[in-house]
Amino acid sequence: MCQHLFDWCLCLFLPQKGDRLKQTIKAIFLDIDGTLITTQKAVSKNVTTEIQRVQSVYKTPMYYISARMPKGINTVGSQLKLNELIIAYTGAIIMDGKNIIRESHITSDISARIIKEVTDANIEYVGLYSYDSWYVNGDNYWTQREILGTKVEPDGMDIKGFTPGNIHKIMLRDTPEKISVIDEQLRAHGQVNVFKTRDTTLEIFDTSCSKAVSVKFMSEHFNIPLESMMAIGDSEGDKEMIQTVGYGIAMGNAEESIKEIAFDVTTSNDEDGVAQALKKYFP
Repeated sequence: MCQHLFDWCLCLFLPQKGDRLKQTIKAIFLDIDGTLITTQKAVSKNVTTEIQRVQSVYKTPMYYISARMPKGINTVGSQLKLNELIIAYTGAIIMDGKNIIRESHITSDISARIIKEVTDANIEYVGLYSYDSWYVNGDNYWTQREILGTKVEPDGMDIKGFTPGNIHKIMLRDTPEKISVIDEQLRAHGQVNVFKTRDTTLEIFDTSCSKAVSVKFMSEHFNIPLESMMAIGDSEGDKEMIQTVGYGIAMGNAEESIKEIAFDVTTSNDEDGVAQALKKYFP
């Protein structure tokens, strides 16, 4: 009898599992492609329900952190209504509402050199991204894939004579063989951050731009310790971020090298991986 009474009193005063996690995790960062959305480019009902539950019960702020342009994030954002602050282009633009609070560009001379190199290498898809504008080298299979995935139309289908300026991201898409060759070539220069987000895809940013840099900026901006942050992702562009925060979660569809360094691994994006992680850490 006394033991039961003691246990009951202890429950009243000690924080329970959900409360402890609520106190520990102060912010959540969600990658979009390969993480938040399925291979069919949709947010599942289970993921939507779990996000809404955590928002309602725990009040923990959630942020999009994506290599997409702001407009491309908003096509997903309108469904889920996370925090108004978004991290676009991996952090080359961080916007709070309509205000840009952090920004970085690939310099015009480096952009011009990369455009020449990839054109000479006959890379099939070359995308240039600046704010909410998007220019491509032509209408091809990869262009249509981008339109389907982001629900955004390019502003131009020709980059010949394009004057580089304020470019936040350059994206290249082609066969794995050609992407591997141009990947090594661009990394050898060391003047940009290059992420192979798929074996057919390279995303290129200014050297000051990465998701790891972005979560560090957010840590300082909101005075939230990195160890109290959760980040969920699947690709090379997410790897450093997953290593940087206290709760770095790799998707089940991530490469093994990313799973190995993660705090935890959830199921794949087609198996409601984000929902499963939220259920586990926000019971």
